[in-house]
Amino acid sequence: MLSSIYIKNFAIIDEIEIDFHENMSVLTGETGAGKSILIDAINTVFGNKKISKISRNNSLDTEIICHFSILNKNILEILKEKDLMDENNCVFRRKINIKNISKIYINDKLVSSGTARLIGDLIIDIHGQHENQLILSSDEQRNRLDNFINIGEKKLCIKNLLSDINNINKSLSETALTPEEYKEKVSLLEYEVKELENEALEPDDYEKIYEDYRKLSNADILINKINQCKSLIESENNLNISSLLSDVNKNLEDIKNIDKNTDDIQSANINIQEEVRDLSKMLEKYEHSINVDNEKLALLNEKIKSLNNLSRKYGVNEKDLIQILYDKQDLLNNLIINKDNIDNKNKKIEENILNYHNIAKEISAIRIKESVILEKKISEELKKLGMTDCQFKIDITTDKNLVNKNGYDKVIFLIKTNKKSKLLPLSEIASGGELSRLSLIIQLETRSNNDCETMIFDEIDTGIGGATSEVLGAHLSKLSENTQVLCVTHLAQVAAKSKHHYLVSKDKNISTTRLTYLDNEMRVNELARMIGGIKLTEKTLQLAKELIS
Repeated sequence: MLSSIYIKNFAIIDEIEIDFHENMSVLTGETGAGKSILIDAINTVFGNKKISKISRNNSLDTEIICHFSILNKNILEILKEKDLMDENNCVFRRKINIKNISKIYINDKLVSSGTARLIGDLIIDIHGQHENQLILSSDEQRNRLDNFINIGEKKLCIKNLLSDINNINKSLSETALTPEEYKEKVSLLEYEVKELENEALEPDDYEKIYEDYRKLSNADILINKINQCKSLIESENNLNISSLLSDVNKNLEDIKNIDKNTDDIQSANINIQEEVRDLSKMLEKYEHSINVDNEKLALLNEKIKSLNNLSRKYGVNEKDLIQILYDKQDLLNNLIINKDNIDNKNKKIEENILNYHNIAKEISAIRIKESVILEKKISEELKKLGMTDCQFKIDITTDKNLVNKNGYDKVIFLIKTNKKSKLLPLSEIASGGELSRLSLIIQLETRSNNDCETMIFDEIDTGIGGATSEVLGAHLSKLSENTQVLCVTHLAQVAAKSKHHYLVSKDKNISTTRLTYLDNEMRVNELARMIGGIKLTEKTLQLAKELIS
């Protein structure tokens, strides 16, 4: 809902600020007073208007600010997506400096004119003599029909199905391989896993292999060293450890005979002799454990060569080959599992497409059936608004191969406004007044909670009068029960149906436009002026009061 508007140095306005209200408001005034300036200002702040020659005073900046209170969930979601949220408030501001440089802000954040138009067109639907009305869009015409037949839940099902398909396809595109790529990758991994399984070793086994290899490859050296040790301990000559220790012991015996306190020294020597004998036995045992096995050595040599080759192939240390094996096994298993997932996902896509076509067929059948009822309703209401020779028709083109969030159908509203003309799309109607009245009736018959919260009608009453104007006013009043309606009118019968009335006047001394909120007697006087002209009479005042009542 439009809460207020501030306009400075725009067209023939110096500076005005005015609040607006819920339900229906009308703007009236004499010809040339500037009743349509409000619409021009809103179009400008939304980025829909060229900014050349719009300033009243070229030496001053132009500024337009529109405050909106938003309840529509769709609009709030878009504001949130674009990081423009400020609770339920939406403030559009456009500033054009003296150099004609323009900037548009939404909730104090700079936005492009494209973003301003996108959000602005969702907030306000403007119906004027020269406006590109929303109803001219084929998408909007389909939405109007869908609102009337109440198929929101079915369309939501379609939307969710297609969203699910898109998400699945996205996940497939990120991970999927062609059948040839999949087969090649699995084959390579299977070969590498088998190769590594045959050669890679656990850390303990790896150490054991290298320990055995070192022992076998150095068997001759080991035996030679053992024999040297044994020769030093015990040999045929007296220059060996055992013989020398025996000589030490004899000397210690002699010392003991002289000094009884040397028992500890002699005991230490005896212990050494025993340890030397044990050492000799250990060397003997170790010598017997050394088996010169050339066949086993050859096998170990081949194993080590294989490990070296694999380590170079995979660029890792031999000890890390086992981890490479585990990684390859995991990757292979994941590919096999992923193949099952891909098959399941493709199956899910097929199921979703089948469900889509079933629902789309239902929607198409409902649209075709219910469109006839809507055609009749709109045609009847248009006749009440003076369009007696008008024929309204809904053309539905169905493409059963189409996969779209809105189903199979393209919907076009056709109309002919007199008996001699042909049925033509709404976009080819010449009269802005006729189109505005048609749009009003369509809105009344097809309104939904997702529609614009504010509708503006500019000169919708062009070419009508009398009883027809009362019907028009009643329709606008009815529409305003669910949405804010702002109407520029020259008919008292229309203005009388409003809850709020604004007078647009022109100060001839300074040639500027003013907006004044009319209440009670002021409103009666304005309606009387609209009925009878500048000079007010008791009769016109009485008629004005009767219209209001």
